[in-house]
Amino acid sequence: MPSVRKPSSSRSAFAVVLSVLLGPCAAAAQESTLFQSNEPLVIRLEVPLRAVLASRDDPEYQPSRIEVANARGEPLSTDLRVRVRGKSRKEACEFPPLLLNFPDDQPEGSPFASENRMKLVTHCRAGTAPEQHVQLERQIYLALNLLTDMSLRTRAVKITYLDTDSDREITDRSGFLIEDEERFAERSGLTTMSVESIDRALYDPSALAMLDVFQYFIGNTDWSAFEGPDGEACCHNVVPFARADGVLLPVPYDFDASGLVSAPYAVPAEGLPIQSVRQRLYRGRCRDLAALEPVFAAFRAQRDALIALFTTDSGLSERTAERARNYVDDFYAVLADDSKAEREFRRNCSR
Repeated sequence: MPSVRKPSSSRSAFAVVLSVLLGPCAAAAQESTLFQSNEPLVIRLEVPLRAVLASRDDPEYQPSRIEVANARGEPLSTDLRVRVRGKSRKEACEFPPLLLNFPDDQPEGSPFASENRMKLVTHCRAGTAPEQHVQLERQIYLALNLLTDMSLRTRAVKITYLDTDSDREITDRSGFLIEDEERFAERSGLTTMSVESIDRALYDPSALAMLDVFQYFIGNTDWSAFEGPDGEACCHNVVPFARADGVLLPVPYDFDASGLVSAPYAVPAEGLPIQSVRQRLYRGRCRDLAALEPVFAAFRAQRDALIALFTTDSGLSERTAERARNYVDDFYAVLADDSKAEREFRRNCSR
């Protein structure tokens, strides 16, 4: 039977209804202000990089410090703990993504005041291309925000790192913060879960259909809503949340392996009949196209807004923006042609 992931000690006031698959939270926490602005948050992160990177295989938290301005522009500093996170990026990146663990007691006015843990997506490697990959991945989160409320929020950041091991600064790097899963559950009235695997029938059909089509839209095969990697709990780059009635809702994350981002280390999942992540492959359940029409309609309604995400206004270079828009246009060309849609969404579907 699926079990509920217990809230952390800092969330002890967060009440949980004990029932099958558990219902929603009894009370939502104070709304975070961190994600209420689209302006990049400027932060300074003092971290012992040598110690952090040395523990890639068995990540250990290291004492660190973060500095950010409050609403009045006054600098606020907070001690925290930082460690490496991720799977493929942890191995492929010179500068892997990080997990920030904040203390309960933080300065008043800090944008992190109501946060506990938070994922930080980093630039991976030196150079301009990794910065573009970071921006493209964040735009994917924004695209999902346009299409469904079942999506995590993000905040762009401009970071100066101080390596306290060498007293060396790494300045003006791009990244973004991802909303914590427990925080998402609290504000959405849902419950996080810990399970080994999930039967497809437990998911809300419309939410699962959106997930399937969205992953095709971005050209992502590095995910599963039903099981985790070997020896790990469910799921893979998808978090299942439970509604009060026990029905599950899938929320995806980590899109760096998608064709839309095309990170240099990204490859299709093993055993699939494609050679490049730029090749789309639908990995969803077999459905009649009529059953997918509500999802297609949502994509059509947001076409202009989705394309507008991939412009130079979002921090992308002209070349990167044009390549991304062309990739998005190719998706809409499939929706516009019944024979192409039948081929793409029926030929490779999961039976």
